[in-house]
Amino acid sequence: MAKIIGSEQEIELMVNCKTYPAVSKKYIETVCTGGVQANGDFVRLYPIPFRFLEDEEQYGHWDVIRVKVYRDTKDQRPESWHLQPGTKIEVVKKVSTDKRRWEWMQPTVHESTEAMTEAGLTNGCVEIEPIEFYWKPEKKEWSSSQLQTMNQGQLFISEEDLKSLSDRVPWQYRLKYREKNSGREGDAKVLAWSLYQGFRRRLRTMDETAALEATATKVKESIFNPEKKVFAIFGTHSRSGHWMISALYHVPVTIIRKQGGRLL
Repeated sequence: MAKIIGSEQEIELMVNCKTYPAVSKKYIETVCTGGVQANGDFVRLYPIPFRFLEDEEQYGHWDVIRVKVYRDTKDQRPESWHLQPGTKIEVVKKVSTDKRRWEWMQPTVHESTEAMTEAGLTNGCVEIEPIEFYWKPEKKEWSSSQLQTMNQGQLFISEEDLKSLSDRVPWQYRLKYREKNSGREGDAKVLAWSLYQGFRRRLRTMDETAALEATATKVKESIFNPEKKVFAIFGTHSRSGHWMISALYHVPVTIIRKQGGRLL
């Protein structure tokens, strides 16, 4: 893995997803962040040690952030950028309305994952018809090397953060869906960190089953709503290349109609 010389840039993007954290020997914990630039180009930022950023750097969903980035030889996906070490993340503003968010997101919408593959893209949105949103046990566990990394991290992260990091959520949320235009059906894990953080928060006041159900109910209320169009924010796996759902995005139909938005 090495920096591609001359690839350094400063870019602005509107954040549209953060995925479930991974353990890193260098950063302890990292998050993959997805977003879109004003020109419609998708951006994948990795690695971001989000939990350990300064308070003023901790961006939220729909924040526009300014970052200094570079490309790396290890990840050849065209949307992938690495945060330059030692540089700050600047939160510029919040995109606070559905109308403005759609203006940013509309250029990222494609007919299908197959169309994105043919175009050489590894990130983008596709309109979908949700079929079933559910959960199942997550069997994956931290490896011995990851656990060792977390134990070493005790010197500079709080006990609460360490416990939250080491307690992997033993469930995964999944979505059965149909691509609106191609008709292709799929069943994929939804990687959005907000889902699993929501589950953790609810565990403080309810049992596990109730927390799972409450989190799923909140999602279902949005995606099984005839007044909203639903899109999957898709991204490919860095090694296998198969498509995954980074997050779900839904927008009121009235917003699309008012802006004359044409869906493919």
